Amino acid sequence: MTSAALPETLRSVTSTKISELKKQRDRYETVKSDILRDAGRVTDKLERTRLLLRGVYRQARIKAVDDEPSDSDGSDFDYDASNPSRTRYNQQLFLQQAQKDPAFAPGLVQEIQDDLLRELELKSVQHAHAQFFSELVTEWLSSAVADPSKGSQAASVDDSSFENIGRKEMHEQRAQWESIVFEKSKVDQSRIKEYLAHLFTSEKVVKIAHKEIETSTKLFSQNLWYDKEFFDAENLKLTIEGVLQTDILSDEKNVILKSFQNNKEVLQEVADVLNMRYASLDTWDWSTVDGAITVHQRKQLNGKYRIFMEEEVLDAILLHAIGMKFAVHFKACLSRFFESLAWKTAATNIPKIDRERREYFLGADQGTQESATVEGKRKIQYKQEYFLTQLPITEAEGVRGYGDADGDVSRSDRKSPVETKQALLHLLITEAILAQDLRPGKSHTVIRSDFQWFGPSLPHETIFAVLEFFGVTSEWLDFFRKFLQAPMRFAQDGPDGQFQVRKKGVPMSHALSDVFGEAVLFVMDYAVNHATQNYLYRLHDDFWFWGSEDLCIRGWEAMTKFAEVMGIQFNKEKTGTVIFDQITSFRQEHRSGTESDTDEDEYLSTKSRHGLPKGEVRWGFLRLDAQSRRFVIDQSMVDDHIQELQRQLSHCTSILSYIQAYNAYLARFFSNNFGKPSYAFGREHIDNMIDTFVRIEKAIFPENTVTAHLNKLVKEKFDMEDIPDGVWYWPVQMGGMDLRNPLVPLYCMRDNLRGTPQKILQNYLDFDEAEYLVAKDRFDRRSHSKKNHRSFGDEFMSSEEYLRYREERSTFLGTAYDRLLEIPQEFAAFETNEIAAFLDKLPPASRGSRASKSGITKPFHRMKPYWKWVLAVYGSQIMEKYGSLQIVDAAQVPLGVVSVMKAGKIRWQG
Repeated sequence: MTSAALPETLRSVTSTKISELKKQRDRYETVKSDILRDAGRVTDKLERTRLLLRGVYRQARIKAVDDEPSDSDGSDFDYDASNPSRTRYNQQLFLQQAQKDPAFAPGLVQEIQDDLLRELELKSVQHAHAQFFSELVTEWLSSAVADPSKGSQAASVDDSSFENIGRKEMHEQRAQWESIVFEKSKVDQSRIKEYLAHLFTSEKVVKIAHKEIETSTKLFSQNLWYDKEFFDAENLKLTIEGVLQTDILSDEKNVILKSFQNNKEVLQEVADVLNMRYASLDTWDWSTVDGAITVHQRKQLNGKYRIFMEEEVLDAILLHAIGMKFAVHFKACLSRFFESLAWKTAATNIPKIDRERREYFLGADQGTQESATVEGKRKIQYKQEYFLTQLPITEAEGVRGYGDADGDVSRSDRKSPVETKQALLHLLITEAILAQDLRPGKSHTVIRSDFQWFGPSLPHETIFAVLEFFGVTSEWLDFFRKFLQAPMRFAQDGPDGQFQVRKKGVPMSHALSDVFGEAVLFVMDYAVNHATQNYLYRLHDDFWFWGSEDLCIRGWEAMTKFAEVMGIQFNKEKTGTVIFDQITSFRQEHRSGTESDTDEDEYLSTKSRHGLPKGEVRWGFLRLDAQSRRFVIDQSMVDDHIQELQRQLSHCTSILSYIQAYNAYLARFFSNNFGKPSYAFGREHIDNMIDTFVRIEKAIFPENTVTAHLNKLVKEKFDMEDIPDGVWYWPVQMGGMDLRNPLVPLYCMRDNLRGTPQKILQNYLDFDEAEYLVAKDRFDRRSHSKKNHRSFGDEFMSSEEYLRYREERSTFLGTAYDRLLEIPQEFAAFETNEIAAFLDKLPPASRGSRASKSGITKPFHRMKPYWKWVLAVYGSQIMEKYGSLQIVDAAQVPLGVVSVMKAGKIRWQG
């Protein structure tokens, strides 16, 4: 959020706070000078110490304990352990003793005097830091509004941070986007309908399941169209939260929406207006400015630019509410299709004779819980995490991001898009490990692809053919046609610039766009399942498939047919195949240091030509390596982004925006795109991440460190020196700068990754084999009368037969599967006596207060591992410099502004 979009009252309070802080500092320094001057005039050490103590009492507004007799019984004194007056009271008693007691050591008086002088000096240091902190916030605010020509939409919390020039990539991507969106597609709609009819009527169970979708959608569409009270104050508030989450509007319009939320009367008025609009949906059209809707280009951290429409506020609310209704409906009815007999499963159907033999040898089948086996876990996991992931289960859940934008948020309890992508990588490697062990000698193939410019290129004819096939009524199809055919003009072209009407594609970050995209891609999900009886793991238009080579060929044929009919194209840069086979494994295990990879690479390329897409399998900065059977970090891609990070950091005009850019790029973007650690990835992956982060740091700061560089900037801008490194990493709520160290979480996890993934799997497989021996012994001990009436002999089943249906029957394998998918727990630094003493000096934080959310708080066990680590490393230097873990009084500095500024989504400027 820009400074211009901040509520005026908040900006005013910030200015007042900073001004008041300066007055307090000046007053303190005056009082401190008086105390030191008065004490300095006295030559007697004891008297000088007493004067210092009296001055500290006065300055801290602590009531001194009267030495004269009184009627008080002492019950009015505060004996709270964290109260600073407790120490001063002790010192007063000791000085009284020293005045009379000849045995009282003079050195103890000197210690009290030194403590009082340090107290006075620490207060000065804390005041100076609070002033410095406020100046940093002021600098951030000032730089955010330094260039008002940027406009509301281009500006953001980081506009001050990034160079604002017209980059070649931005203009090229705009030209390509325009060439796609404003050109009518040549899709044959009749062919799409024929394809759909054939796919969904090939079998009776499929035909019945499709009919249920069509019937329920028609009924839903009719009921929704004639809804008389579509909006009320309560659901409007929820809708506004959803619109804010999409981030499609300017910061100024978001402020307007937030103001609606806090006023029930206004909410009801807006609901009434929206209901009037809803009642005439048949005549609805876009609200435009000079005949068009303004669109903006926004740069993402991955270097790509996305095009966002900025519609009128009421249009945004109306469209989002309608989109959420359809999203929840399709999620429900298509999920029922998934649970029906129409959706095939890859689980092996155990023949009757095998079931009878298992019952004879193992006893009556008690029924292994499906959810405890690998096959059961696959189905549950697929439905919960990879089936129609862009569609919400409830309206309260809101829309989901795409997982590649910084700061994607969701109100859902489900995994975030980023977490789901990371989990998919872990799943892919886990399945490859299982395949290697359970199907030795057989190849295991992985396909990855996505669609080229899917959102902008999705043909409208395709959308309408699919929606009509699933039962959406003609009234809604007409409305959706108006929604899609929006007149658009780029902001940089000005109000007199040419506008054009969208002829292809869907607008970015709209609930209806998610509905259209997921409805179309659901067809591909089912087409692949129909052809392979397996799952296509898809996150929006990014999809993965794996299994035997033959299975993958059939799956790819189904995907290719779907894309051809629907009029969309695969993204060749992100399409590829990797084949793991016995030759790869043998060569990897027996390779000498001088052997060439050429023959093997040629072998793999040849194999990928026969019905499988060419190219590498990549994600983020990761490349799937056929030899090592794991993801490796592509260091050449890292080099490109090091240059981009250096360029962006060099154009930061404030210290805090520099830190925010550093955190977003290094601690989030790089960390996410290196792939989160898991037991399937093993320790080798974490070590690779650590080495790469070290290389990035050295490349960005070749002569020093990030903290040394920040100290240099502070010296140049504010003439401040001797800032401990810990201040930069300290929580902002405690007066720190919240610089994030990406290595800390990795070191917190590393110690928990001792065994290799293969060893973890083997340990659980050994349990299966041990269980076989137990079952054999149990069978041998049974009397003949207790054995099944149908005899299969007295010789127990072989180990091979017992282990034949592991994926369908083995709970041990299911446990191993879960373990490999896990992200290791972060190891927490231990609480030492020193750390406990540091925390003991912190006042107790009330629930919901800023201090309770600072990251470093007491009790120690409630802190997150990251902050425990930071406290253990830097706590002593913070205490040495400032005398407290709470460097500044949270009430004195503008933390509210920092929170609002940090909450704004980063707009990475070209």
